[in-house]
Amino acid sequence: MNEGPAVLKRNHKIFITYSASATDENYCMGLLTADENSDLLDPLSWKKAKTPVFQTCEENKKYGPGHNSFTVSEDGSQDLLVYHVRDHKNDEEADDALHDAGRHACVQAFEYDESGYPKFGGPLKNNERGMI
Repeated sequence: MNEGPAVLKRNHKIFITYSASATDENYCMGLLTADENSDLLDPLSWKKAKTPVFQTCEENKKYGPGHNSFTVSEDGSQDLLVYHVRDHKNDEEADDALHDAGRHACVQAFEYDESGYPKFGGPLKNNERGMI
């Protein structure tokens, strides 16, 4: 599935993130990019990232992040990624991943790389610096 698009406009580029894959720990964010002056209705104007730009982080016990949006910090100094995630993998036979009450909202800061592309990193541990 592909769903939940969110738009960023920065560094003369238009970025569209979207959630993709199944609704379990494979859920992740993809990215489309176009130049802000291109014909946004022309499919050839868009480039699709070859790999997910935000995905499960086993080390931090964060599974299936996605369905995101963007905002900025109160002082305007940081771009913020708002998303939902789980602290556990789903047992496919016992759990209905789509209706899992364990999904919760998170907010974390992100930056841009030297080419002007968003650099989301991975989902942080609960209460880790950068997690808001």
